[in-house]
Formats: sequence, C-alpha cells, structure tokens
Amino acid sequence: MPPRDPYLSTISRGTVHGTLLRARHLHDAAHDPSSGPQGSDSAFDPPRITTAVRGRTRLLAELTAAMDSGTPVPHVLAGPGGSGTSTVAAALAERARADGWRVFWTRAGEVPVGQQLDHSPEPWLLVLDGTDRPEALAPYRPRSGPGGFVLVTSRVQDPAVWDPAQMHEVAELDSAAAGAALADHAGEEALPGAEELAERLGGIPLALTLAGRILASHRVLFPDARALCKRLDEDGLEPPDTGSEPCQGRGLLSGIWDVALDLASRREPKAPALLRLLAVLGSDGVPVPLRRLDPGFLRGEPLPLSDRPELARAVNALVVHGLVSVHEDGDAIDLWLHPLVSETLCAQHERCAPFHELAERIVAGQH
Repeated sequence: MPPRDPYLSTISRGTVHGTLLRARHLHDAAHDPSSGPQGSDSAFDPPRITTAVRGRTRLLAELTAAMDSGTPVPHVLAGPGGSGTSTVAAALAERARADGWRVFWTRAGEVPVGQQLDHSPEPWLLVLDGTDRPEALAPYRPRSGPGGFVLVTSRVQDPAVWDPAQMHEVAELDSAAAGAALADHAGEEALPGAEELAERLGGIPLALTLAGRILASHRVLFPDARALCKRLDEDGLEPPDTGSEPCQGRGLLSGIWDVALDLASRREPKAPALLRLLAVLGSDGVPVPLRRLDPGFLRGEPLPLSDRPELARAVNALVVHGLVSVHEDGDAIDLWLHPLVSETLCAQHERCAPFHELAERIVAGQH
C-alpha cells in the first residue's frame, strides 16, 4: 500500500510507487557543496528492478551462459522503444553482481570506463544502455572475453549494423507474461481483465508499467483492468505522431502515457510542465540531478513553482504515475525519464520551446 501522504513522506520504496521525495531532500541537494555543478552527473549503478521480470527466462539464460563462457564478442539487446531492453540488462546485472562480478552501467559517451575494466580484480559486466551507434562499442571490443562481458541495449535491430556482435531480439511479451507483469505493477496477485488490457497495450513493458501505476494509484476510478481498457477505447487516445523514426514505439504505448499525465495533473496541476522541463534537461535518458531544480529558477513562466514542497509534490505526482523515477546514489539524487517519453515530449517543438529557454537559464545560472 502507498504511504498515507505520498507527496510529503520520507523517502520510501515499494513495488508500486518507487522512491518518493520530500522537501528536505530538495533542501539538502541545494545546500550540499559536495553536489555542486562541478560533480559528475553519471553513475555506474544499474537501475533497480522492483517487480519480477516476466517472459524473459530463456533470454536471460542465454545471456548468463554467454557471460559465464567468456564470449569474445559483445552482445546486443535490440528492440523498439519501451520493449524492456534495459530491464533485461538490469536483471542480468543483478545476477552478475550476486555471482561476484563487478558491474559498470553507463550510456555511450558519458563516462570512459576502459581503465576501470583493465584494473578490475573481479570479472566484470559492462552495460552500454540506450546505444544506437555501433562505433560506441569500438573501445570495448578487444576487452570482451574471459572475465569480461559487454552488453548493449539499443533500438537499432539490424544485425548488419552490429556485426560481429551477437544479437538478441527483445520483443513484446506474450499475453500471459504481459498480464502477469501488469498485475505486478498494479500491486495485485490477481487482476481481472489484465490480459485484455495487456493485449490492448501491445504487450509493451513500458506501457504495462504505466498502466499498472494508474491502476495502483486510482483504484476507485479504475477498480480493475477492464475499466482502464474501457477508458482507453472510449477516448481513442493515441500518442502524437511526430513523423520521426521511433514513432512506432510511441504508437505501441497506445495512449496510456497520456492518461497517466492527465491523472498526474489532476493531483498536481504543475506536474506536466515539470515533466517537459525534465524531458529537456534529461533528453536521451540522461539523469537529471535533483540539485539542478533550484526553486530560485522556477518562480515564473513556464513553470511557476513557488517553493520546495510544491516542487516535491509535483515530482512525486510524476513518480507515482510512473512517468519519472528517482535514483539514489549515496547522497546524490537523480530524476530519470524513459528516453521514449522525453523524446516524444521534446518532439513537440512549439510546446517545449519555453522549457529549452528555462533549461538554458538553469544551466547557465548554476555555472
């Protein structure tokens, strides 16, 4: 069950609502000199998995066997945006860490890790998450082999692009696995209509996550999965087609993220504007350090947030509905959007233009 007051609670974890903020954490981030703009915004820790990984047993077994055998080539998890490539990689990272491997998780171009790999006393797993350029693999190809395993997650599904890397397709979930995943995210052991709604959502893990968060947070409005399915069908909601290459992934979300954002805005009207700012600051899946959101920069249009408690409530409204996640690394706190969500928002150029200007003011002011 969620905390009694999820918007002002201390940080809490759960399979449904994830990590929530309170105003003190924004205050600490703003006044901690060790977390100033000169620090790195990147981390090596993989994302934490809060629910079972459904429908990927065979794939994880293949990856584990390849990792243990010392394969001489990198491996690539490829699938449309929102298909769960990062989740599979995170599950493998958990297995590797449990077996004594050292895990490095990064996005290509963020942090060079070659020296850490060369000097690691333990066998290591390197995950290059969200990488669509094969040249990003070049520094790490010679390091693959016994004691070292390179794994890439990508939306590029052409084997010729990645040759000689080993490709693994990450497709949509079948109806049984998708229904079970939906129930997991809703916090239910049995969820009437789960497979019906999962089919409506195309078996896409990101869509299932958002739907599950909606069902968990609005049990009166949506007492079961059929009620949410009916809402989608009645409204005919579809994500905006911006005409760019990854719009297939947007279409597979089947409008569910629009429902999530609408419900978040009913609780906190400024949540959609904050989401747009985070999409600009955190494009391409880059985490946004919480310290960047100094309320001193957020007191006018397009995001008039008056104080830290209001900012915390807006962040938590997005977290509760699965649109943003909060990652902790020691004293550092980062906010993260799924790349497909940030990409879709940023593709709406006119609506995002004011937030580009605000982001530039924030970055310039902090430096």
